[in-house]
This record gives sequence, C-alpha cells and structure tokens, in this order.
Amino acid sequence: MPFRWRADGKFIKNLSNTRRIMPFLMHGRTESSVYYEQHVEVEKAWKFVEDFEKETGLKTSILHLIIWRSAQVLNERPGLNRFVAGRRIYQRDGIWVSFSMKKEMNDEAPLVVVKKKIDPEWTFEETVRQIQGGIIKGREGAKSVSDKEMDLVFLFPNFMVSFFTWLLKTLNHFGWLPGSMIKADELFGSLFIANLGSIGLQPAYHHLYEWGNIPIFMALGSNEPRMALDERGRPAVKDMMTIRYSFDERINDGFYSIKALELLKKLVENPEMVIEKAPLPEPPDEALGI
Repeated sequence: MPFRWRADGKFIKNLSNTRRIMPFLMHGRTESSVYYEQHVEVEKAWKFVEDFEKETGLKTSILHLIIWRSAQVLNERPGLNRFVAGRRIYQRDGIWVSFSMKKEMNDEAPLVVVKKKIDPEWTFEETVRQIQGGIIKGREGAKSVSDKEMDLVFLFPNFMVSFFTWLLKTLNHFGWLPGSMIKADELFGSLFIANLGSIGLQPAYHHLYEWGNIPIFMALGSNEPRMALDERGRPAVKDMMTIRYSFDERINDGFYSIKALELLKKLVENPEMVIEKAPLPEPPDEALGI
C-alpha cells in the first residue's frame, strides 16, 4: 500500500481508530510529549559493574547496564518500540539505541553521538563489547555519515539549506528516505540516552527531536544519597540515580509505557535478575493518555 512501507519499520494495521487518530490530533513529538521521573537504587548495579570489570578487564559503566536492560525491555514490551511518521504508527525493525558522550572532560570538547543496534539476546559482555567499539570510534574523531552530510549541505547558501531540510522532511514523511541514511542517522532509533551523570550533572527533561523518529529520550543523572524505604519498610539513605524521560505518547498509552519503564527500573536495580519469558498481553489501544 502506498506510503506505508519504510526501510526502518512496518506499518501497524490493526490499531484502533482511537490510536490511529492521535498523530492527526498531535502533529509533532513536542506537542505529544509526556514527562516521567524515576529514582533508581544503584548500589547493586555499581557492584555488578565493578565485579564485571574485575572478571573481564573491560572498562564498563552503569550506562552499559542501562543500554543492555533497555534492549531487553523493548523486546519484552514491543509496543514501546514504535514510532510515528507521516501521520502513521510503525513497529520498528530492530532495537536501535543512540547515546551521547563528551570526547574529553572539558568545556570545549564536542559531544559525540553513537548509535548501535542492540540484540536483546546478547549477554552483558557481548553488549559491552559492541558498545565499546562505537565509543572508541567516536572518540577517535572519525566523522560519522551525518557529519559528512552536514559538511556537504553547508557548502550551499542558507536558502538552499532550507530547501534541502524541507526535502528530507518530505521524503521522511512519505517513507522515501534511503535505508542507508536512516541507519546512519542517530535520530532514527528506539531510544536516545544522555548520560549527564558522567559529567557530574543532574538530568533535565530533554525535548524530543522533530527530525528523525526517536520517541523516547532518557536523561541520566549523577548518583546522590536520597531517603527511601529499605526491605523492611524503614526509612534509609540509599545511593540513587535520577532518570528523566520525555516520551511520545502517540505510540502507545501511558499505562503500558510506564509499566515498561518500571520494569527497566527493576532490572537495573537487580542486575542478576532474569526476565520471565511469559508473554505479556498488549494493552487495548483505546486507552488514552496517562
């Protein structure tokens, strides 16, 4: 069917009209954003990472753990691995995670964005090795395909740049962007993670980009002591990480999405936990909002 095929996803045919109308009522990701905050206990997570480093010698951080667990959650809750393009809702092919980092720890150093396809069946070690390859490449200074495209575009005057951006958005609207461009562009993916905690900052609620089709932006903060309840329900001070999400609610209802994010929190807090493989029912698409 025309305009329903894309290089990065499959058009979902069996959505209710209530869900299908949402991209017509809310045209952009900014208008459709829902914001959500979590406080995640990280004591077990850091011990897991430190033990893994000692066993393997691989430099690892809690970011690797969150990427690994995020892929598992997106696999278990596929209704979250969707996107909107051309007023239609698609199921994404594969799990693609983009994340940003500083090339060096100083104010002048540029940000580098890495995009990786993550297989949810990988072990933690396999995931770390795959991510490390992208990080090393990014820090070596090699230009990405997107960087090269931008260098080419800005050889032209501004009015031509405006035309090119309009043309690309139009091609994306109709699903006519080449698969090679989509695969290389960090803003076409399942999830974007900004690890602000790695530079000692607390997270903000980040905007969703209108270019591309990433529906979830996750901002990680630095660890800090916070009051929480221990296993016996008593107040205790625990090492916590704040995570703030911006989420395009057109792809699925808030109940389904927040249940998925709570599963992610549980898996990060308990790194040794194995996900139960019992199938989870899809939510009714008639559910609106959160």
